[in-house]
Amino acid sequence: MILPMPKINKAPLLFSALVVDTKDAERMLIINRMNGDKVAHFKINDGLNTRTLPLTYSVDPNLAVVMFDDDGQFNAAITDNVQAMLINIFSFDINNPQPYEPPVA
Repeated sequence: MILPMPKINKAPLLFSALVVDTKDAERMLIINRMNGDKVAHFKINDGLNTRTLPLTYSVDPNLAVVMFDDDGQFNAAITDNVQAMLINIFSFDINNPQPYEPPVA
């Protein structure tokens, strides 16, 4: 029996993406600054680090980003009032992160 392949709708699937350029840090903690909830906590590399987040974080600057240096060479760094960019998950390129631009009619 051959099952038909479903067609994927060409409509954009919107999410938020947080892109942080880091140097000399080993971990990143993303916090919802309005209620203190942890959004993400992960190991990072030097250079661009991208994390896909729920759509709501691209509406307002409700995030705080903390970068930790586990080597102990530098103090932790925090950035407040961070807003993720709006992305279309189908066309987003993690190597060249650009915000979503709706098509012009």
